[in-house]
Amino acid sequence: MKTSIFILIFFFGCYVQASAEKEKAIEPAIMECQYDHTAVRDTLDRSHVMKDRMILRIGKNVSQFYSWYTLQGDSMWTDPRGRKIAAERIFEALRTQNHENIIGERTDGYIYHSYPQKGITTTYTSQGGEDMRTPVTFLYFSEETPRQEWKIQDSVKQVLRYTCQLATAQFRGRLWYAWFTPDIPIDNGPWKLSGLPGLIVEAYDSQNYYYYTLTGIQTKKLQPVTFYNYWEKVFEKTTRLDYLKKAHKSQIKYADKFRYTNYDFLELDYHQ
Repeated sequence: MKTSIFILIFFFGCYVQASAEKEKAIEPAIMECQYDHTAVRDTLDRSHVMKDRMILRIGKNVSQFYSWYTLQGDSMWTDPRGRKIAAERIFEALRTQNHENIIGERTDGYIYHSYPQKGITTTYTSQGGEDMRTPVTFLYFSEETPRQEWKIQDSVKQVLRYTCQLATAQFRGRLWYAWFTPDIPIDNGPWKLSGLPGLIVEAYDSQNYYYYTLTGIQTKKLQPVTFYNYWEKVFEKTTRLDYLKKAHKSQIKYADKFRYTNYDFLELDYHQ
């Protein structure tokens, strides 16, 4: 219940001012990949899993990666009619104790590769303050587009209709397994994983805390690669490590207030 109340505070608190463009087309897309994503949200009880649908939209020069559910939530909560529907679903979740249909953020952030600068990956996201009375801050951080040092293995298997080969790499504190397909010679993949001679169609860490599985590919009637800012906010600059360290502090602080905080992030190098 406390989690759902916090969601209400977050979304109504964000809806206070408008000054930016909600959608900005960057370039035409040539491919859109859909991935099922799971993330264990309690490492002591692995039955608590966050399920998401992720979109990898690829253009000639730029690609973007984001949660379909988060995009739908941002779109609805910033629209008067949509906001009414979203609020009704939260109250229904409170009544039934079934939170599966809550409209809102699941996987946070929108990741852009080579936008707004070539060779740079930029993440646009938001972060709560020190307490629930502090306004949410909208942030971005940039980094050179990560390149994992993959070791290609002999193992092969089929994913959907594609022949795939296994590769492994250590990346920011986790050992990753990635299945890529030379049938689609595109250097891209879910999240920040790339650098193989083919699209990454399945990826997971060695503990299976985080998992991505390709479920479909579209190449026709695509939306363009788009910069989304439904909250019409001006983003403040931060660094990736500062963002993660602050998120970790908040997670510890509110561990007794919210369910399922006994987990760590995709990237672990902020502990160093």
